[in-house]
Amino acid sequence: MNSESKYFYPLAKPTYGVDEVLEAIDSMVAFKTTMWDKVRSFELKFGDEFGGEAIMVNSGSSADLLIAFALLKVSGGELSPGDEILVPAVTWPTHLWSFVMAGFKVRLVDVSRDTLNFDLDYLIQAIGPKTRAISVVHLLGNMGNMDELRKICEERNLILLEDCCEALGSRFSGRRAGEFGLASSFSFFFSHHMVTMEGGMILTKNVEFARTCRLLRAHGWTRDQFATVSSQRFEERYKFVTWGFNVRPTELQGGFGLWQLKKLHEMNKKRNLNADFLVELLKPYSGLISTMKIENGIECNWFGFPMLIDRSAPFQRKDLVEFLEKNGVETRPIVAGNLARQPAMQNFEEVRFGELTGADFVHTNGMYIGIHPEENFMNLNRVKDVFQEFVSKWI
Repeated sequence: MNSESKYFYPLAKPTYGVDEVLEAIDSMVAFKTTMWDKVRSFELKFGDEFGGEAIMVNSGSSADLLIAFALLKVSGGELSPGDEILVPAVTWPTHLWSFVMAGFKVRLVDVSRDTLNFDLDYLIQAIGPKTRAISVVHLLGNMGNMDELRKICEERNLILLEDCCEALGSRFSGRRAGEFGLASSFSFFFSHHMVTMEGGMILTKNVEFARTCRLLRAHGWTRDQFATVSSQRFEERYKFVTWGFNVRPTELQGGFGLWQLKKLHEMNKKRNLNADFLVELLKPYSGLISTMKIENGIECNWFGFPMLIDRSAPFQRKDLVEFLEKNGVETRPIVAGNLARQPAMQNFEEVRFGELTGADFVHTNGMYIGIHPEENFMNLNRVKDVFQEFVSKWI
């Protein structure tokens, strides 16, 4: 049974249409499918919109990967293998693996069960003599206190990085997610705020860091650094100055991005209206179920709608998940839960962690449902009916 027939309220819905499809066909019939003019145009427009140099890659995970490798001295950065980077215990695994693959030590830091972001008290305690960077995650669109986080980094001479894969357009004190650190990553996967099928972006105001990311994106090859290759000698056009990967996007993805960027503001507006509906839905059940807390000064562009079951509730997360799934509402854990509890973690001595009570609470008691970038209150009212039916069985 496919997702559409099983769920009246799936986790995500397609946000692209005829314009994006025709743009992709245009690239195919022109035989320009690998990274070309449309990708560069999308990068320029995204950079203009969000303030910085934009480097498109084939996924948000690849954006995190290139950021990690661009930090290394061998790539032109400031850090060395063995330096420590602090990462929240609740994040997507490739965010963590990127730093491990680049040779860094990683310390997982606890999160607040209220905001799902770094617990700043634990963060300060986690900073050690080998800590060189902090990589914050704006989970499900929410942001923490970026003024305090920047202050911590400035006082201790630490590099600040941002994973904005779930927070495109969110703001703290009027400034967008992605503007606070050396570099930030974004994802354009199917369920995200805007869609390029697969795809991601790096954003930075540091021109040299941007240059390094472009080199790493395509083999360590200098070719992408030139406005034109027609006047370059053959040897210069095939010059490799560092190591690298091949995580280039396609023109199809770039073309999708050009159209999706035009729709982004309106899609985010509708997401947030739907989030407001769901927030109101939970209010009568405070003390049983809560969602993430949006603190003063934060404009959250909701990626999904988390629900956390209180320990005093007469039911458990699995009870709510089973009921929602049975009645047509698709659910997910909150990202990957507490990464320290994932089986893969036993393979990596590079990753350290202490007590993670907030992340454990999220792991055991948290789940989320989708928030769609469309006005469909008929479906939201059906979600409300299903939810109220579940609660009535327990109280």
